[in-house]
Amino acid sequence: MASVLRENLEDVSVSIRDLPAERIGWASTECVLKAEKPDLLCLGEETVSCHEAIRMANLAKKMFPGITVICGGTHFSNTIEETLHNPVFDFVVQQEGEATLNELVKCLLEKKDYSKVFGIAYKNGKKIVITPNRPLLDMDLLPFPAYDLLNMDNYGKRSKTHKDLVAVEHSRGCSFQCNFCVLWKHMGKKRGNTFIPCYRTKSAKKTADEVQLIKEKFHRKTFCWVDPTWNLDSKWNKEFVKELIDRDIDVDHSAWMRADCIVRDYNNGTLKQQVKAGLKQAMIGVERSEQKDLEFLGKGIQNFEIAKKAFECLGKYPQVLKIATYIYGLPYESVSTLDHFYSDLEKINFDISLPIPLTPAPGTLFYEKYKDYVEIKDFSFYNFLNPIMRTDHLSRSKLVYESNKRELFLRVSHFPSNSLGSSRSKTAVRRITKAKMFTTLRFVKNILTETVLQRPTNLNIKPSWYNS
Repeated sequence: MASVLRENLEDVSVSIRDLPAERIGWASTECVLKAEKPDLLCLGEETVSCHEAIRMANLAKKMFPGITVICGGTHFSNTIEETLHNPVFDFVVQQEGEATLNELVKCLLEKKDYSKVFGIAYKNGKKIVITPNRPLLDMDLLPFPAYDLLNMDNYGKRSKTHKDLVAVEHSRGCSFQCNFCVLWKHMGKKRGNTFIPCYRTKSAKKTADEVQLIKEKFHRKTFCWVDPTWNLDSKWNKEFVKELIDRDIDVDHSAWMRADCIVRDYNNGTLKQQVKAGLKQAMIGVERSEQKDLEFLGKGIQNFEIAKKAFECLGKYPQVLKIATYIYGLPYESVSTLDHFYSDLEKINFDISLPIPLTPAPGTLFYEKYKDYVEIKDFSFYNFLNPIMRTDHLSRSKLVYESNKRELFLRVSHFPSNSLGSSRSKTAVRRITKAKMFTTLRFVKNILTETVLQRPTNLNIKPSWYNS
């Protein structure tokens, strides 16, 4: 968005401030705003951090009463009414922001009517106006992101396994519509009053050009791909890794990958080339083992046997760290369903397990349907670490106890398998082992707090500089 604004609006000075990356806490944020003196402030957040955006907007409006505040991202796009009833917000940019923000800012600069701008919401007196959705963008027509507006050296500076990190995307949307996910909808196509999945990607050449630019100009080594389904397109996978190998671009990749696509690419030889091109970390959504659970979650063609096979395929490459993510706390979850699932989970050869409580965030198909199950309304808990809802058979506290108890055993018994891999993998394994000990202690504390004190614990950890 910054790149598009800078490219199209000559009289606009654009800056990006990533305060967490700069380790700037709230006590120093006022100084940052004084130095920037913004006429317009743009904030884009997920649900778990929406309270931070609201705090920032309040501070900015207090310091600069005439400032225009625009918000966007997955949370605010799906809570328009609630958001715009808060006087600190002036506009919501829905779904993709590049073209919409550019057109809106141009209207504001030229004091023109912005009611014809597609993809926005705003207040007109007491009425909230939502304009028609904007057609989806062709990603190949977007300029390179404005990496130069960030201090790229801040990313991965202290990491031993993700050194010189950069977060980057090549695709948007998805071909599926999981009921617990908001990303496919956020980047989906509007049809009538609903959204349908729409997967799009930059060309392999454009993506490789971007990787090469980031590598050579900003000296980034670890590419953490933010795509929900990095390996969905078989043709793109083949072309992209060929570009990297032919250009001799030496980088590492960490990506969210579909299990069925891993098996497909293993069989056609592409997975081997992906590893050769630097694949070092694969995160796979196992979700559940029972087919009825997967169907409930809307996982499409996914099944547990395919997930097991995907980990077996990745097991051929010990330099790749294998992370299994899965969901617990389904509305009908019970002690017996947890026992059955964790028994099945032991059959998968993963290195790290990442349990995710079912969290019906705004915009998901579950959000309205299971509102009565939600016991914590505070969005700062919606971090996919804290269970926020009960089930038919378990209170939220009981779910915390039962799931954490099983995780304690899993984390102690299921140690990383790829200790014979690269030096990076060995370092990762050592750090994971240490992290498992820390996580085990945190789970014990969580169980005690939830069950004995009957007090919800937010497993988000604020850094030491948060209030500095």
